[in-house]
Amino acid sequence: MTLAQLRRLEHDLGELVERHDTERDLSEFKRYANDPLGFIREVLKGDPWSRQAEIAEAVKNDPLVVVRSCNAAGKDWIAAQLALWWVYARQGRVLLTGPTERQVREIVMAEVTRAFARASDLPGELFQMALRLGPGEQAGILAFTSTEASRLTGFHAPRVMAVITEAQGVEDFCWEGLLACATGAEDRVLAVGNPLSPSGRFYAVNRPQSGWHAIKISGEEHPNIVEGRTVIPGGPSPEFAKRIEQEYGRSSGIYTARVLGEFPDQGEEGLFRRIWLEAAAERCVEYRRKYAGEQAVVAVDPARYGPDETVVAIRRGPVITEIVSWCQVDLMETVERLRVILDRVGISPGDSPSPPRGTVSATWASRGRSTRSCGQGRVVVDEVGLGGGVADRLRELGYQVEGFNGGSKAKDAERFMNRRAESYWQLRKRLEEGRVALPADEQLFDELMALRWRPTAEGKVRLEAKEELKSRLGQSPDRADAVVMCMYEKLRKGVSATWGKSNRVAAL
Repeated sequence: MTLAQLRRLEHDLGELVERHDTERDLSEFKRYANDPLGFIREVLKGDPWSRQAEIAEAVKNDPLVVVRSCNAAGKDWIAAQLALWWVYARQGRVLLTGPTERQVREIVMAEVTRAFARASDLPGELFQMALRLGPGEQAGILAFTSTEASRLTGFHAPRVMAVITEAQGVEDFCWEGLLACATGAEDRVLAVGNPLSPSGRFYAVNRPQSGWHAIKISGEEHPNIVEGRTVIPGGPSPEFAKRIEQEYGRSSGIYTARVLGEFPDQGEEGLFRRIWLEAAAERCVEYRRKYAGEQAVVAVDPARYGPDETVVAIRRGPVITEIVSWCQVDLMETVERLRVILDRVGISPGDSPSPPRGTVSATWASRGRSTRSCGQGRVVVDEVGLGGGVADRLRELGYQVEGFNGGSKAKDAERFMNRRAESYWQLRKRLEEGRVALPADEQLFDELMALRWRPTAEGKVRLEAKEELKSRLGQSPDRADAVVMCMYEKLRKGVSATWGKSNRVAAL
């Protein structure tokens, strides 16, 4: 990206906030290139506390730094100081983004403004959404919302530092765009946020194996709470921590995230807890051996062309033994691939096709064709939209197919808004009770952890709309849907799952 292209991006700098006409040479600040704390203390007149100092040292030494923090720990303050250090001491370009303009303009850039005002000998023009040093200079700050990040793809400068604030709310494409900009040996990415949900990109980069330098800031170590008084104005207070504890409990997810600065085991309004999913994964090897002789059940969430995947989940007893997926395939090819999978897991069509939907059972039986003997094993297909064609073709081929429609009426209509809510709640209950096993599939876990629910005014369980979930995930929850369909048991009198016999627990 050329300088001219960069200037075109600066279409909304906002008002000029402050201009410093100092003649001080930029080269004078180079002595702080490897001393961000010296720059912050001596030039910006700031006084970082120990955890903020740790962040500064990490950014100096490591290309990828992520900070998960309690409320009001000063993560945006240190991000702003480091942005100015990068501009003047490293003479680089800072790309600063967040999910909302308010967060970027009124919080992080406001911190930049206060620091710039204290350091009156720093040259440049500071706008609401940018810092410019002068004509021809690539060093500076460009702030924008994360929805604009795709426009920066391909931007490269001698030294780039990407700062992501409220990183837990930033879309995946923004992460990818900024990482693509910060590819040089000297480039840096700093992501700061609150650990509100144990899923998504912010959660992933905080995990030990991610390759990021991860820092956690707990409110219990903040000077205000340690000393029981206001040491740092605006920081977390003992009263704040006590109020959260009294209202939600010390073991609650809200206390864990907002006071301890750690990811909760369950997202706010989340349907699933990560500890349940990880325990289910630990059971998987044992359960595969134990239930290897059970008749397979296969569930299919079909897709065609486009970003969504066709996902096939395979269950034996209470264990999902396998998840298979593909995309960009027409429905006839999907059926052929399904036939290969069904044959491999021991599900075969009958000697004659199953009765078309609407056929009277007696009539069909009179021809010597029993619906119960038609096909071995069950195939569940999401019959809404594209899936209807897949289900019909499999029935024509003689497979025992059950259509699934998440929007249809729940069997327990007094408790659940629809069948989708009922089926997901069944899986939740079985996971909580330790009755099922799942493969260690992070994409599946992310999809399940992202799902939110709330009661209706009538007290029924209602899941968030699928489109809302897709918007937050950046993809369709195809794996979760296939697994839920595969686990779902119709609540019919006298009918229980195969794995409910003997010492096993009956289906819900």
